[in-house]
Amino acid sequence: MARMWSLQGWMLISFVLLAGCARPEPVPLKLDYPTEPLQLPRDLAAHEWAQMEWWYYTGHLETQTGERYGFELTFFRRRTDQDRFFGVPLHPVARVAYMAHFAVVDESTGRYRHLPMIAASGREAHASTERYEVGVNKWSVSGDETVHRLRAKMPEAAIRLELKPQKPAVLHGERGIVPKGKGLANYYLSYPRMQVQGTLVYEGREMPVTGLAWFDHEFGRMGDTTHVGWDWYSLQLDDRTEYMIYAIRDSSGAYVPESRACRIDPAGQEECAPFAEAKVEVLGHWRSPYDRTLYPSGWRLVIARFGLDVVIVPRAADQEFWMGDFAYWEGSCVVKGAPANGVAYVELAGYRQSMMMKGFR
Repeated sequence: MARMWSLQGWMLISFVLLAGCARPEPVPLKLDYPTEPLQLPRDLAAHEWAQMEWWYYTGHLETQTGERYGFELTFFRRRTDQDRFFGVPLHPVARVAYMAHFAVVDESTGRYRHLPMIAASGREAHASTERYEVGVNKWSVSGDETVHRLRAKMPEAAIRLELKPQKPAVLHGERGIVPKGKGLANYYLSYPRMQVQGTLVYEGREMPVTGLAWFDHEFGRMGDTTHVGWDWYSLQLDDRTEYMIYAIRDSSGAYVPESRACRIDPAGQEECAPFAEAKVEVLGHWRSPYDRTLYPSGWRLVIARFGLDVVIVPRAADQEFWMGDFAYWEGSCVVKGAPANGVAYVELAGYRQSMMMKGFR
């Protein structure tokens, strides 16, 4: 999820830096509640009518000598038709903006490297509506229902990976339509278990890697809600089950009714329960040395309906993404407990109040 209100602030920077680079898009936004079912492979590609769209990968890599790394590669596309910054319309500056984020964590040393990339639609960024092919500068993702190809590079790390789904795509909600509150909904699909093979370059060393990844694709109208932050957990267990739990907070600090706890069985069938059925115990905290934000760090998660009772521990305490005065934590974790051990990624958004975000509406 990094993914909702917070992404709008990221896009804002590209509007300022890349003014005049984007071509107007004639396709109007679709603002009505979605009713048409999500379809594959069509809906892996971009949608010109979507206000916001993202393609989101997190994963766990292992070298031939047993070294472990976590990675994240994400691409976001934003239409600015309805966006304002301190009352000033943004669409005359850049009607379509892109943001990408690449991160790698060395789980043996705890060193976390990340880099954001921004661009406006044109030569430096594109998202095909005909096939799954998205790029920002030299970073790219492409593929279909059988294989995804990822390419990204920053000074300290680079990846060239092929990801193959080990289960059918999960169409969340009702045929891929997920309510967001206040009469809003958007489309959401995942490949929760993808086999990874390829190459990682880290601090000058090129290493063959294998591993496991999770892919999310969400698109539609985001609109205005009272959401101010969330905790999102994606667990991949050794018994071939996966769990996606998202606890969304409103401005009062309460969890909104749309929060969910979901289990995906070995055949790829999803069952969801209200988040109220999940019991989350925070086991510790980590304070950012960069901005002094305090994040929870380590959790016990129990969902009796699913027979889940696990402890989730970050592989490294510092996995905080920051850009200007905006920050969130998203990191690789290990899972221990019942019904099986496994790996996870956890995202923590809304713990830092961004001055930049306050001007964005």
